[in-house]
Amino acid sequence: MNYDVVSFVLAFAAAARSFAPEVWFLVRRLLGAGVRVGASALLAQQPQPPATPTHSALLDEGGPR
Repeated sequence: MNYDVVSFVLAFAAAARSFAPEVWFLVRRLLGAGVRVGASALLAQQPQPPATPTHSALLDEGGPR
């Protein structure tokens, strides 16, 4: 193993160690955003319950008084 490879590995290890907290912070933010987008997409796909007539609509249609 020559010295260029060793110095590259040491430089890469130092860079990875110094930037690791920022990388994990960004990964957590991206995962959180993905969960929010996925949850909103699932909520948008849910079928809407049928509308129940209101009391005033029953009175207008000759329903119970």
